[in-house]
Amino acid sequence: MLTRRKLVISAVAGLAVGEGLVGTARADQSGYEETYQGRVIRLTGPPGAPMAAAVTIDGRPLSLMKVGDDAYLSPLCHYEVVASPLVAARRAVEELHGAELLTAAAGEAR
Repeated sequence: MLTRRKLVISAVAGLAVGEGLVGTARADQSGYEETYQGRVIRLTGPPGAPMAAAVTIDGRPLSLMKVGDDAYLSPLCHYEVVASPLVAARRAVEELHGAELLTAAAGEAR
């Protein structure tokens, strides 16, 4: 069923591709990879799985939490529920403003 939310998300994704914001993308048996705002986003997991087993930005893992059907949260955008792991990764890239994504171990007190 096509909902207003899905229609808006599709339109925004289409605009992003049309405006060149997404960059290059490729998919193969091992996952999906794209360059978004100069950063490499990679989603890996079993083919046909609804959620990627792992999401990385420039090779560093991004933690995601599924909170319902078509609802994901990341630590960088914990106030915003998004529709997919890819959208969460793109939002994380935007929030990083060019900084590197730190792993949980890197953020611990020393």
